[in-house]
Amino acid sequence: MGAVADLYADDFILHYPGRNPLSGTYTSVGEFVAKLEALLDGGTLNRRLHDGLGTDDHSVQLLTITADAGGRTHTWNVAIVMHVRGEQFTEAWFHFDDRYALDDSLTALASGS
Repeated sequence: MGAVADLYADDFILHYPGRNPLSGTYTSVGEFVAKLEALLDGGTLNRRLHDGLGTDDHSVQLLTITADAGGRTHTWNVAIVMHVRGEQFTEAWFHFDDRYALDDSLTALASGS
């Protein structure tokens, strides 16, 4: 985990979309991961990389994310756009194929329904 943490700048910012329990702006990867783990409550999250693109200034990951938690399985397609400074990520924006389904799924997961 230490090597992965070194990829993120000290002033890293993460933007998570929607109107759900994860929505908002985070000032560290750890803050986001802690909230995600609490929401999953022992469930699993799998990321399947479809493609990755990059330049000196930006990185884009095209992913399929599947969450198994609360007795349900949820799958989303997402593009994560990251700004790069030097050799570190400084900012990230998540873009989901169906933000309404994301909101519904994460809200249901948080409420246990």
